[in-house]
Formats: sequence, structure tokens, C-alpha cells
Amino acid sequence: MTIRVYAGVDQGTTSTFTGLYDEEGRCVASARRRAATSHPRPGWDEQDGLALLAAIEDTVAEALTRVEGGAELAGIGLANQGESVIAFDRRTGEPLSPAILWSDRRATEVVEPMAGTPQQDELEERTGLPLDPYFSAGKIAWILRNLPSVQEAAGHLAVGTLDSFFIYHLTGGEFITDPSTASRTQLMDLDTLEFDEGCAGAYGIDIRTLPHIMDTIVSEPLPTRLGAPLYASSCDQQAALAAVGGISTGDVKVTYGTGCFIEANAGPKPRRPGNGLMPTFAWSMGQTRAWAIEGGVFTAATAVDWLVSLGLAPDAAAVSALAADGNPGTMFLPSFSGVGAPWWRPGAAGVLSGLRASTTPADIARAVLDGVANRVADVIDAVEREQGPPEALRVDGGLSASATLLQLQADLCGRAVLPAVNRDSTAAGVAGFAAMGAGELDLPGLAARAAFHPPVEPRRDAAWREEHRARWRRFVAATRGVDPSELEVSR
Repeated sequence: MTIRVYAGVDQGTTSTFTGLYDEEGRCVASARRRAATSHPRPGWDEQDGLALLAAIEDTVAEALTRVEGGAELAGIGLANQGESVIAFDRRTGEPLSPAILWSDRRATEVVEPMAGTPQQDELEERTGLPLDPYFSAGKIAWILRNLPSVQEAAGHLAVGTLDSFFIYHLTGGEFITDPSTASRTQLMDLDTLEFDEGCAGAYGIDIRTLPHIMDTIVSEPLPTRLGAPLYASSCDQQAALAAVGGISTGDVKVTYGTGCFIEANAGPKPRRPGNGLMPTFAWSMGQTRAWAIEGGVFTAATAVDWLVSLGLAPDAAAVSALAADGNPGTMFLPSFSGVGAPWWRPGAAGVLSGLRASTTPADIARAVLDGVANRVADVIDAVEREQGPPEALRVDGGLSASATLLQLQADLCGRAVLPAVNRDSTAAGVAGFAAMGAGELDLPGLAARAAFHPPVEPRRDAAWREEHRARWRRFVAATRGVDPSELEVSR
């Protein structure tokens, strides 16, 4: 018997995943395509925009063929990578640049000269975001300054986050984004939810080349070439926050993906946090709005994949098993793309410390997972200082399958970790948003779908935790002296 389903498309860094969800929120079929990332220079991370678009279309089509008895596609929700950007021709949709990923650091040359200037103060006040090449604005400015194909497209240039490129193609010309994604650009005023002329001007960006900001759930569904209308578009982390039930002020979730991102629901009003955290917009659904505060650990699964590429283990599961037998003497700073909240060191690189002739592959695997867990704990400590301690940590993402990592996380944070049964929470969340747009679900109903495995409780006492966290903070401080910028030599 044919069933009605909503497609949740999570176009992420390492893969494009589409899940089809029935009226009860069960994932009845799915499909995935791996994404290829190229690194033309150290610190540069690029993807092919058209290949990503094809992966969206292919995974939706494939997932539909996998539904036993057939399925009626009722609507689509699209989630995107956040800060990743692309330029394209507004007339034809043809890409004029590669997709420059959120983890790419080439915009350092754009943002560094702005440090300590009135422009920095204005940007940080209006957008709430620190000056860093992580955000979209610096990447867009780099594109404008360095790519002749973009410079020659004056008058018909479109530039924005990846969602705007995908939606343009899927709908036949709509050039839009949503405020959760726009809040990641350092171009949107956090109070008005509109792109700001002053912020765009600081980066040399013509605001007319940027997409229009719509609600997370569109006011009118947009017909697409996928066979059903687009009802919702969202930044990936905010969709995941809703899917794990984080709809009340103070709720916290941790997503362990390519990077690791911690979101805390901040309620219905804009909030500009201190403590090295970022404000972000969560979702807009008519009169229902929510903001959030975020901290990012830019290297998580990337570090695990690095160990696999070195031959230390055949896959991520084996890394986790190997780490369980490792000793804690070796330390690793997971910072292939700089250090984010709360330290904000964009020029940092990964550091592996404490190596001896006796160091084993298990010790190195343990150091990598311990480094990720400590960086998450850095952010959780900042969230606690900002708005009080979270009752528990709701976690999802591929690395949340690692029992070793989650036990380290519970021990270092001193609170229970709740692993989501559905690790693909982003897709589930944005599919739920689509069902809300169709009038078949509400936000509490989406949150009620969240299911968790038994909590992972801390096994270590407060004295152990304080000792290990203090040791970690000393290590992070010491690594500043070996940032690449500190070790540069003249040629």
C-alpha cells in the first residue's frame, strides 16, 4: 500500500543523506551519496556544487524506490552545511566558483586586516559573531577578489550559502535562504533578520547579489523538480536541535559529525552571549521564533578519518575500539581547521603531544577521541557559564556511535549523555519542518518523536574531572606557541 512520506535532505560535508519519514516520523527508506572534497592548497576545502546538487536529486529518487509498496512524496525539507558558499550566474545557474566549505581557511587573508578596526566592532555588534574566516562573509569576499569568472559576472552575479544555489536549481529560479543559515554569514543583523548594508559593505559585498531571507518554513510551498514542493529549509545544526527535542530554553544538543557543534536553545529573543560563544538563529515558523547559542569544534570525524587514512584502523568503529585500550598520556588538539569556541584561534593546526617510543596506535586513537571530548567540554563549560548547567547532553551524529567517546564525554562533563536512536537527526528535523509547513505536525509533536538509548552516566568523580580538565587547559594554552604563524620561517 502506498504511504505518504516527507523527505528530509541533509546535504552535509561528507555526504548527502535523504531520509523518507512517514506520518509517525519513522524513517521508512533512505539513501546516501558520499561527497568528494578537494584541497588545492593547505587549508583549502572545496566541493563541486553541481555534484552536490546531483546527489540531492539522486538520493531522493533512490530512497523513493526503496519504499516497499511505493510512496507518495508529500513534501521536502532541505538542510545545508551552514557557512559554505558558492557563486553562480543568476541567468543560467552555472557555478562561477567551487563550493568553498565552512572548514576552509583561505578567508584568513580577508579578515586579518580587519582585526582591531571599527569595522570589526560594527560586524560583531550587529551580527553577534566574532571576526573569523569560518563565517561566510570572508569566503564571499575572497571569491569576489580572486576569481575572474565572478568579477566578469557583474550585473548577473548570485552569491550565497549552498542552500540558495540548490533551491535556485530545484525550483527553477527562486534565490532564497532562511534566517538560521543567514545568521551564519556575518552579514545578517541578528535583531532584524535581514542582510545588513553596513556589514556587507565592510566586506565589499553588494547586498543585491545575496539571496532573499525567508522563514524556515516557507509561507507558500515552492514547486520543485523533485516531484513535491519544498516546505522548509534550514541550517543543519538547528534542524538537529529540533529533532532531538531541544525546543525549550536551555536545552542542549551535541552533534558529532565532520566537526562537532553544540547548540543551546536561547529562547524567543535575540541573545548575544559572552564566554566565547556565538549567537545563531534557530527557526522561524510564522510567529514562532527561536534563537540559540552555539560553540563549534571544527575537527571531529575529520580527525578519526585521518587515523583511518594513515592505516591505524580500517574504519571509525575500529578507531573507537582501539581507543578503548589506549593510555591517557598522549594528547591531541583537534584543530585541522583552527580552534573555534571558546578560544577562537583561526590559525591553529592540529597538535599531537606526549609521544614516546612506547606510544601505541591505541594511545593515539585514545588521544584523538579524548581531544574531541575535551573540546566539547570546553564549549559545555562556556554554555554553563552563560545560561546555567544543562540537565543532560542530547547527542547525535555519526561519531555518537562510539561508546568510548560518549563515556569520555560523560566523564569530562560530569553529566549524563543521551544518545539519539536516530543519529541522522538533521534529516529527521528538516523533514519534520516540512510536515509542519504542510499543516500535519507542530513543534511539540516533532520534539515528541525524539527517542534515546539509555543514558551514558559519568563514572569518574569531580576530583578526576577537575584534574583532567585543568591538564587539558594547560595543554591548549601551550599549543599556542606552535601555531603555524608562530613557526613561520623566511624563504
